[in-house]
Amino acid sequence: MNNPIKTALLSVLMLIALPSNGQTCNSSITPSTPTSQFDLNSDGTVTDNKTELIWMRCSLGQTWNASDSSCSGSALNYNWQSALTTANSTSFAGQNNWRLPNIKELKSIAEQACYSPAINVSVFPDTSTSNYWSSSPGASSNNYAWIVYFSNGYGYYDSKSDYGHVRLVRGGQ
Repeated sequence: MNNPIKTALLSVLMLIALPSNGQTCNSSITPSTPTSQFDLNSDGTVTDNKTELIWMRCSLGQTWNASDSSCSGSALNYNWQSALTTANSTSFAGQNNWRLPNIKELKSIAEQACYSPAINVSVFPDTSTSNYWSSSPGASSNNYAWIVYFSNGYGYYDSKSDYGHVRLVRGGQ
């Protein structure tokens, strides 16, 4: 393919066909978690003024970068039991009373106007679109617990032996 026009056209078509990694929001839907609802603390936490909960801005495994308000690194995966254990032993921002949120709390930060991820990325940057564990066990079986799938923000049951990400919270309950 020595023809520069064909090469350029093929390159453009390949770029168009690449999947987008960006969040998509519907501007006709009022945000369910507007940034004004939160106090963005300099220590990598955020206070939700509606629920009075304090959240880690990054997933466990990521590092908060105050200089550019981002989370670097990759979110770690945990099965449900290790997520609970790790939450209860985590110390962050001078606090050691972090815990796994219950399903109601975790769903409260899902942004209903957006998907991929379904979360306010100004408040919770670099959030994975995967499953995040809650502390809430499934009602129908001891082998399941509730998760929020942040690709769409919906809650589902998942096997406690499966793996998911963790975002910790303080206060409430």
